[in-house]
Amino acid sequence: MSEHEQVRVHIVGAATSAAAHGPGQERAPEAFRAHGLLERLTAAGLEVIDHGDVVHFRMEPDPDHPKLQSADRVIEAARTVAGQVQRIAQAEPDARILVLGGDCSIQLGVIAGAKAAAGAPHARVGLAYVDLDCDLTSPQSGNGIADWMGITHLLDAPDADARLASLGGPRPLLTRHTLRLVAADRANAYEQSRIDDLSLTRYLSQQVEEHTADVLAELAAWADGLSLLSVHVDVDVLDQTAFPIAEEQRSDPGLSVAGLGRLVTGLMSHRTARIITICEVNPDRPDDPASAFAELNTMLAAALSARR
Repeated sequence: MSEHEQVRVHIVGAATSAAAHGPGQERAPEAFRAHGLLERLTAAGLEVIDHGDVVHFRMEPDPDHPKLQSADRVIEAARTVAGQVQRIAQAEPDARILVLGGDCSIQLGVIAGAKAAAGAPHARVGLAYVDLDCDLTSPQSGNGIADWMGITHLLDAPDADARLASLGGPRPLLTRHTLRLVAADRANAYEQSRIDDLSLTRYLSQQVEEHTADVLAELAAWADGLSLLSVHVDVDVLDQTAFPIAEEQRSDPGLSVAGLGRLVTGLMSHRTARIITICEVNPDRPDDPASAFAELNTMLAAALSARR
């Protein structure tokens, strides 16, 4: 892509809260659009193609399966997202893809679709997972909510559910070499043991906020070895005392909106960056949703228009 060629962005709505502990996130893609996302991206000089919402699921209690609730719906949502990501990435390898979630489990589909599109066995698809949580609980150790098990299944950890871990064919979808946990402050004892056992690379939010340039330099060196970089943004990584929009309500400091913007824009400026997924937005949380979404839309526009 030349320096002056217009960047094309494909928007994929993943309107699902099937893997969550409560409803709300399934309305986030609609809220992003209603509050001017497409107009903001166009104003940033991007060519926008909106594929609409490819999946629609609202969280429903599933007491009959306490270890992994709503597994069939979670799998269907992830597979649908995977198929759409694969089609776009194969048709336009240089275009960028913005996936509007939805809960975090859709990242399984994003990575599965990206890997399927890459095709070649040696293709290295990597994920920068920006999330206050490490999402390393499992059907054996957690509370049954798949939203908090994403990394477990991407890595095909020993306690993963085979149905979720095998969405992309050969397992695992990721390894410790193709994953970075970024601003991941929260890990219970079980998750910390998994981080240690799997030797995962992890950056804490204070490190990201105060030493952004150093963190980005390390992440860029890592991404140099990838064929495609996907960036996951869970908005609960934000300081919720200042920016309450995430589904999960936390008192942890997290990142500032400006700090998250610098991080995501820096990641998306890497030559391998193709996909950004934003999750865990609950439109009911902010007192002033128009202002809150305007800030997120501006952040996404800056990241997606970042020159490689």
